[in-house]
Amino acid sequence: MSKFVVSSLKYRPNLFEKVIGQENITKTLKNSIADQKIPSAILFCGPRGVGKTSCARIFAREINKFTLHDDLSFNIFELDAASNNKVEDIRDLIDKVRIPPQIGKYKVYIIDEVHMLSKSAENAFLKTLEEPPPYIVFILATTEKNKILPTILSRCQIYDFNRVNEIEITKNLQQICENENVEYDIEALKIISSKSDGSIRDSLTILDRLISFTNKNITIEETSKTLNVLDEETYINIVEKTITGSIVEVIMIFNSVTEKGFDEKEFLIGLANHYRNLLIIKSTNSQQFLINESTNKLLLEQSKKISKSEIIERITKIENSIFKFSEIENKRLLVEILLMKISSIKDKDSGIETSEIEKKKSELKKPDQIQEITNSVEIKESSKNEKDLKKNEIEFKPKKEINTNKINTDVSAFSLSSLKLKKKINDEIKKIESSKEKKDQELEIYNLKEKWNLYSNELEKKGKGNYSSLLTLNEPKIEDKRNIVYNVPTKSSKKELIEIKQDLTRFLKSSLKNDYLVLKFEVNIEANKEFFLTPKEKYEKLKEINPTIEKLKTDLKLDF
Repeated sequence: MSKFVVSSLKYRPNLFEKVIGQENITKTLKNSIADQKIPSAILFCGPRGVGKTSCARIFAREINKFTLHDDLSFNIFELDAASNNKVEDIRDLIDKVRIPPQIGKYKVYIIDEVHMLSKSAENAFLKTLEEPPPYIVFILATTEKNKILPTILSRCQIYDFNRVNEIEITKNLQQICENENVEYDIEALKIISSKSDGSIRDSLTILDRLISFTNKNITIEETSKTLNVLDEETYINIVEKTITGSIVEVIMIFNSVTEKGFDEKEFLIGLANHYRNLLIIKSTNSQQFLINESTNKLLLEQSKKISKSEIIERITKIENSIFKFSEIENKRLLVEILLMKISSIKDKDSGIETSEIEKKKSELKKPDQIQEITNSVEIKESSKNEKDLKKNEIEFKPKKEINTNKINTDVSAFSLSSLKLKKKINDEIKKIESSKEKKDQELEIYNLKEKWNLYSNELEKKGKGNYSSLLTLNEPKIEDKRNIVYNVPTKSSKKELIEIKQDLTRFLKSSLKNDYLVLKFEVNIEANKEFFLTPKEKYEKLKEINPTIEKLKTDLKLDF
């Protein structure tokens, strides 16, 4: 019995022509080999399982002109940066680089997961990477380019690998199934392609699992069950019920889904994808972007029953729930509430009305109910003598006469009562402020200085000496009867005083009995000059105050 080999290794490409979905990269590499323009450092970056390492091996073999059966152990070396990420490992690599190849033209080092190297190891690698010997080629591979040092990126020729599209993955799976004599449903292979997220390796791993599980008979039912994927008909059914507003039926369908063991988050992702398909059909009037051909007609019919804006709103709500998923403990309740919300979304512009809404509207329009309402209004507003009037003489009263106490109970308390309360409080505050008599006592300079010094002393007592010292640099002045101007030497001083301006203004208004006064801090250039004096200027100023300082200078033989 032959030994089993996993499909990802058995069908690994050994030629550029067999690499799937990376035609632009393989063509560039082949041209560089043909033109003998071999870069000394190459970086392959992209998602997992798309052919980075395979292309590196093919490129290494092609530049040495080796065949598939040649021994490559002396020329091609593969390193895993995750386990060789220390400075010592890189130094060992640098030592080996000095030895030329035994056979062939180039010695190739393929370093996988290069982003796992430590920062010190990356720095140690820089010089060799920039100026390697002419016979050395480095091929680096990574799934996270953003984690690599920019200095390394600038030394490499970078190739960005793309995710492989689902159509190409499906074709590859078909070919492998035929080679392995496996029976399959094409829709099942499409589910595998979708689940693999653009990775060839992941799709082959899933295929191996399904071949073992289904005994070489891959059906859509078994595939959906194994991969925990809901079929498209379930989503079509549940969306149909949300469009008609049948909340009970929507919840029942979801319960049946959870009973089968499907994950709630996967259910939401699938539901969002279904709405995405509806939006594409609605926006483009085309089905070419859809994969599942068997349900395309059903999707087309369903898209006619829902508007574009409603689809977008539903997708937004689903995406918000997915973001909250890890924070919520009761995940099932989150999904149930979401389904209730999207079942209640109605687009005013779409012209779509559910049967339940129509039924309620028709009930509200019944003349018996209108008559009953008018009777109740009339009875409350009219006298006892008016009870015997004929029904055809009864008329609606103006809206302002209807008792609104009962109506208000049905309206959001937050939207009305809180706003009314806030308005009432603001009105009361305005009344109180307007009722106060504004004080306008004339300002006098001696009173101002007294209160100014009093406030400065209070600041000193509270441990705010920096503010107190700034308030004693100069004296305040009165301008235009109501303006108090205080000069400060620097902008930084002004900035500090602005911090206490509000409290100081309030104190002055109260103590000086003038509600109209305005306090201003101004930077005075002259004051600034006096504030910053040279040693000689300080000496001259002291001499003006005390002339005997000149004698002291002479006796001590001081020089200014």
